[in-house]
Amino acid sequence: MIFHIIAQHDHETCPIAKSLEGDTSVKPASKWVEGNDKVKVLGAYAYPVSHRLFGVVESDTFEDVADLFRSHLGLGPVEVLPVTDAIQRRKDMGLWGSD
Repeated sequence: MIFHIIAQHDHETCPIAKSLEGDTSVKPASKWVEGNDKVKVLGAYAYPVSHRLFGVVESDTFEDVADLFRSHLGLGPVEVLPVTDAIQRRKDMGLWGSD
């Protein structure tokens, strides 16, 4: 399954801002971009002005995706939305390249 991720934090919980202030105890919240053996990251994007991260990942279960984002939960909300690959669906229906 493919999942769309929206993860947000604010200026007070921002790991980058804290590390720039000299806080050496901060763990990077973006480790998820590397994925793991259960979740393949297809794309990872950031909108730093609003402290928002976006991802497109592939995994067999929601639980594995939620587990990948466990480190971000203390920073702010994380949305994990299952989505359909509209391009693949159109190809599967035999409509790709047709009028």
